[in-house]
Amino acid sequence: MLLYIHFPFCASKCAYCDFTSYAGCDEALVFSYLTALKREISFAGERFPNARIDTVYLGGGTPSLLSPRRIENLFAHIAKSFRGYSPCEVSAEVNPDSATEDRLAAFAAAGVNRLSMGVQSFSDDNLRRTGRIHTADGAREAVARAKKYFDNISLDFIVGLPYDTASIVKSELDEAGGLVPHVSVYELTLEEGTPLARDAEEGKVWLPDDDETAEYLEIAVDTLAEHGLERYEVSNFARRGAECRHNCGYWTREEYVGLGAGAHSLVKSAADGSPLSAEIRFASPKDVNAYIGGVNCVETFDDVPRVEMSVLSESEMRAEEIMLGLRTREGIREELLAGRDTSRVESFLTRENGRVRLTRHGLAVMNSVLAELI
Repeated sequence: MLLYIHFPFCASKCAYCDFTSYAGCDEALVFSYLTALKREISFAGERFPNARIDTVYLGGGTPSLLSPRRIENLFAHIAKSFRGYSPCEVSAEVNPDSATEDRLAAFAAAGVNRLSMGVQSFSDDNLRRTGRIHTADGAREAVARAKKYFDNISLDFIVGLPYDTASIVKSELDEAGGLVPHVSVYELTLEEGTPLARDAEEGKVWLPDDDETAEYLEIAVDTLAEHGLERYEVSNFARRGAECRHNCGYWTREEYVGLGAGAHSLVKSAADGSPLSAEIRFASPKDVNAYIGGVNCVETFDDVPRVEMSVLSESEMRAEEIMLGLRTREGIREELLAGRDTSRVESFLTRENGRVRLTRHGLAVMNSVLAELI
């Protein structure tokens, strides 16, 4: 089983962010949230007593805003709540500005063995324009600090930012590929209602067009490959052995439980470990106060208020397997496409040893290909 833990608080809200996160860390609210979170963790341990926890991912928000003591207490509580706690990978998200020496040491002492750092850009102009509060040099210093405690570090980057050019993208990913064994590269998405989306709509900011952003993604593939970082998923690049096992579990539809505000779960097993007759997907409320109140008024995991709950049909599970699998280097089982007309997208597919994968060009137009297949 995969275990995801969400800490939704940030020092400030980035201009492009539409995630479940809240700017500012009111101490009383953070305390109440962590108390409720630990309560839900205990509930989950009781609900899944036979589960073997293979990976843990602490995401946000900005988990590196937690104090060293809270970091250690949170992971200690997770470990004692699950009898089958033996993860091979424990990841934590950090931001450069809050990845201090004492917090990094606390993460390592708590059993974290993989960091995901939200650098986003090595351009100070891009960082300022998107509301990031660290500088490019600050990010470099944070990476240097992190390497004292961790070998497995991933850096997140966004392409398609206001000041991006082909040379800037090439330069920053060339630098990143020489620093760490894993890099994630995401295309900027303008989410409705975010400050950056409003500025773009009002003509207050220039953004690269779709063709330019597509070019930047191709530059990313080639540049990171020069450093031995292979593209193992549409947005993720790693040296062999440094792939994120937790995220790979999502893409192969392993059972996962998400705890905290806005966290999602895919439950396949009953309390005794036997498979359920149907898979269930659900999420927790995004609103922090609603989440806290919901957890505090019940006594079991199954009674925690949920949103977006659905029982997946066979066709939905099949569609998900296609959609998620084709994102990856491994692709999907060829029989999943049996009975589907693939003639319009066959040139974007490769077939070998019973597996179907997207070509490099197919990955570049993945959404269009999937629309034909699902």
